[in-house]
Amino acid sequence: MILADLGADVIKIEPPGGSSTRYRAPFIGDGLPQEDSLHFFAYNRNKRSLVLDLDLAQDRQIFDALVCGADFVLESSPEGLLASRGIDFAVLKKLNPTLIHVVVSPYGSDGPNAARIANDLTLSAMGGQASLQGSPDRPPVRVSIPQVWRHASAQAAAAAMIAHARMLVTGEAQYVDVSAQCAVTWTMMNAMDAHAIQGFEFERMGSTVQMGTRAIDPVFECADGYLVAIPVGSVLNALLGHIAADDLLDPEWLTEDWETFDMRMATGQEMRFTS
Repeated sequence: MILADLGADVIKIEPPGGSSTRYRAPFIGDGLPQEDSLHFFAYNRNKRSLVLDLDLAQDRQIFDALVCGADFVLESSPEGLLASRGIDFAVLKKLNPTLIHVVVSPYGSDGPNAARIANDLTLSAMGGQASLQGSPDRPPVRVSIPQVWRHASAQAAAAAMIAHARMLVTGEAQYVDVSAQCAVTWTMMNAMDAHAIQGFEFERMGSTVQMGTRAIDPVFECADGYLVAIPVGSVLNALLGHIAADDLLDPEWLTEDWETFDMRMATGQEMRFTS
């Protein structure tokens, strides 16, 4: 989808019966799942679709013809699905000597975990992301929104462009091996090298937020439950004005200087609306 946004003509090859993602909810109205999956629409924007059965000789010929005229072939099918049909990088580059072949898999094409199946939860754990999620006195938890394959897909698109740039220099086909586990590791950012820089590992902090050398908890107990106050800044001054204009807010909240709220909370100053 990213490549399509950059101007590529993307053709999605679907098996007979269509991609399994066509049957994922939610659906538009009472439409047929195969035709009206919002999930499918969301992740296949700007793509054309073509149904091929690669076990049929005539469909394989169509696939080979597409490869001959393509700049990229991106593969995210289960391990061995294409290779078992005699479709691998060696075969593809014979069809197209300047092709970029990108393969996205859970753990990469080789190594001890290459043949293992995985899902968002296990990859989040294996990539280290889950180790930083949740309270320190409880087991790790997953990130609320499944995102591992989104990170892997974004890295695949970027890697495809890098490989294409190299092909323009060398004139040779390129193979790109994208591991979803490695992709999610990069979401940890400076947690990856924290020990080398500061001498200790990052730890799970639950709802607390580290601001400099001070850890603060943005979860406040209120009369009717709990409130999470994320960093707000000056934009909240204007936003609360609009809310108060519709009589949805106690006007007293407009007397708070939200532009300095974060800093006062970080430095331990008394907060008017935290009791």
